[in-house]
Amino acid sequence: MELRTEEDVKVHYLPGVLQAAGYQLAQVAYDVAIPVKHGRKTRTIRADAVVYADPSRTVPLVVVETKPPLSPVTEGDGEQGISYARLITPIAPVVLLTNGTSAGTRVFNTYTKKRDHAGLPTVAIATARATNGGGKDPGEMQAEAKHQIFKVDNVQEYKRILRASHNAIRNNEGYDPTKAFDELSKVMFCKLYEERRGKKNRFRVAEYDAMLGNGVNIIRTIFEETKKAAKFHTLFLPDATIELSDRTIRELVAQFENYDLSLTDFDVKGEAFEHFLGDTFTGGLGQYFTPRNVVRFIVQALAPRIGQRVIDPFCGTGGFLINWHEVIEAEIADMNVSDEKRRESLRELGEDCLFGIDWNERTSLACRMNMTVHGEGDSSRNIFKQSGFADVEAEDSGNFLVADNTFDICVTNPPFGSSESDPELLKSYELGSGRRSIERAALALERSLRLVKPGGMVGIIVMDGILSNASMKYVREYVLKHAWVRGLVSLAPETFEAYGGRSDTTILLLEKKSVPDNQLVQDDVFMAICKNSGYAGNGAEVAGNELPGILAAYRSWLAGKPITLENAWAGKLQGRLDPKFYWRQSTAPISAPTQDAVADLLGKLKGLEGDAEALESLLQAIAKTIPCAIVPLGKLFDEVTDRHAVVPTSEYRLLGVRWWGAGAFVREVKLGSAIKTTAKLNKVTPGVLIYNRLFAFRGSFAVAGPECEDGYTSVEFPTYQPKPKFKDPQLLTRYVVHALNSSQYLALIDAASSGSTKTSRNRFNQASFEQFQIAIPKKLMDMKRFVELLDAADGVRQRLSDAQEAASTMRSRLGAILPGPN
Repeated sequence: MELRTEEDVKVHYLPGVLQAAGYQLAQVAYDVAIPVKHGRKTRTIRADAVVYADPSRTVPLVVVETKPPLSPVTEGDGEQGISYARLITPIAPVVLLTNGTSAGTRVFNTYTKKRDHAGLPTVAIATARATNGGGKDPGEMQAEAKHQIFKVDNVQEYKRILRASHNAIRNNEGYDPTKAFDELSKVMFCKLYEERRGKKNRFRVAEYDAMLGNGVNIIRTIFEETKKAAKFHTLFLPDATIELSDRTIRELVAQFENYDLSLTDFDVKGEAFEHFLGDTFTGGLGQYFTPRNVVRFIVQALAPRIGQRVIDPFCGTGGFLINWHEVIEAEIADMNVSDEKRRESLRELGEDCLFGIDWNERTSLACRMNMTVHGEGDSSRNIFKQSGFADVEAEDSGNFLVADNTFDICVTNPPFGSSESDPELLKSYELGSGRRSIERAALALERSLRLVKPGGMVGIIVMDGILSNASMKYVREYVLKHAWVRGLVSLAPETFEAYGGRSDTTILLLEKKSVPDNQLVQDDVFMAICKNSGYAGNGAEVAGNELPGILAAYRSWLAGKPITLENAWAGKLQGRLDPKFYWRQSTAPISAPTQDAVADLLGKLKGLEGDAEALESLLQAIAKTIPCAIVPLGKLFDEVTDRHAVVPTSEYRLLGVRWWGAGAFVREVKLGSAIKTTAKLNKVTPGVLIYNRLFAFRGSFAVAGPECEDGYTSVEFPTYQPKPKFKDPQLLTRYVVHALNSSQYLALIDAASSGSTKTSRNRFNQASFEQFQIAIPKKLMDMKRFVELLDAADGVRQRLSDAQEAASTMRSRLGAILPGPN
């Protein structure tokens, strides 16, 4: 059968793998809880499955970690499985990692942490390993595993640590944000150095206090060692010191001591760093950050191979380079070679293959920090602080490390909306020669193509103005002259909205021509419109990311197969490089679906007149004067909570509340591992009153309907139910929701909201809700008439919305019957 989910891998693929090695399925336990205590912290981790040696399930042999089908299996997944196997009691000697394919199935020896290329050992071999214990101290192995489990594995938690550390420096030392960031970076590098040292960890509050009592600040000592270490020596000047008081340093140690930064996923580190930089420095994030979904798409579209030399001349904090590193690192782990050869390949990857340039000192430092925690070699030494438009000369040999025609791949997101006017620089570029200024993004296109060898690939993000405006025709002609355009993917405007502005942008996938072609000849080009790149306008991840589907279509097209994706096609260029220009609806004649669209609209319009008449009769039945009592909501409702800890392998239907009384809805469905919160989620029962604390002033109150069954919310969505004394609790809830969403109350709700100085961040919290007073009709019949009236009004609004959508569908399909240009 086709495997669609991780549960399918666990239920349908895993049993066959186990049975083939002689394991009894009756001795397999699923979703096994493993409690872990580390200092003052306690966590419960869950192994996807554990295979035992006996029916009583007392001797674990294999810990199984499953992944969704075709999901890439990384070195980090293996590390996690080994940690789980070491933390179960007694230690399980074997780890099985699988994504439901033979290529994505790996086996590890828990004791040695080495991959077992021979495959899953038999029951006898696994039992023998469990008996002799691998010759290692179980206590030491468990201590190492605990350290890994308590890494920073959540973006929000990492942001909290960075923010708390930054605030400690600001409050204690009075430094400005840039100075505070510099000093925080020094302490964080001490932490990274200590993690990689492999000896007794001195980055501990207890150790710090003990040494300080003897007159030695151990963190300052570690910093002196860090500056001299091979992996760190290029990061700081020889005379650099940590310019913080002992008290502040101690606070930073306390923040970081229980986490392992070297084990923290790039997705966590990268996102937290970029947001932290954006909060710390003015000017927005456009120059620093490329969203992760876009990074992954471009890297995968360029088909990374071991040994390729890669350059990002505008690298920011290194997102492209680190993602490239992780992809190649996984390929190296899959090589059936000796450990020594694998280490050599990793060293080559870190020292000889990845290069980055950024003009900003702090972003280049953040990039080097990110690079430092990856790879075997000095992976940060090829990150340079200078202009991305200038070559880089090696200090010792006089050779150029970064120059024209020296790289296999250039992957970058150049700065948007800025111009270059340096006369010397302009005349050194074909596009800049003879001009007073040029958009840097346009110049970056030439720079990127010049850096790669003939046949090399460029993946670059460019604003659509350069790809479409008549004034930029010369830039497009340069691209067509020097490169084969292989792919153009238009990104949703929301993609960068949270990181520097709402912009129409396109990904260009270019292959450098062996010889420039003045005829501007091009083959057919793959094009796609990405309407959802997985991000809302505020930067939050949302369901429906279309980039993986577009990537699959692009790969299929490169392999000579037809494009079946609705929003992708292949065609000839007509002087422009923005896919939206080439997007065409079908030119098929009018068909039954088009006629159905017209009939659907007519049916919806006919029902509106009856709805309006019903509203009129309901309104006439309501008297002008209704006796009411002014009552605080706290006397009518009790808050209800059903908190659940997030389980990484479980799926959650996350709810939201639309503005202006438009009701509750299922916002997205996510795996627990993708939910970025350490707080418990609240399970919602249909029928309760639910509201959005952050946007209450915009009419975000609703009654949870049947669609909310088995739904969950964060703490930003409190839920309430009427107190038991009310005869008709459902009627009361509906009345109160209508009242709170009405204009005469929303201004009062806005005034009652509290929080930061930004209005958009104020919250109508539970205390405000319970103190808030509304007028309640004394007679149940009066309340019922109001509810029926407002329910009917909501019905009209919904019918109008449905009619508008039907009209749009009809217009689109009728427009499709017009003759096309081709």
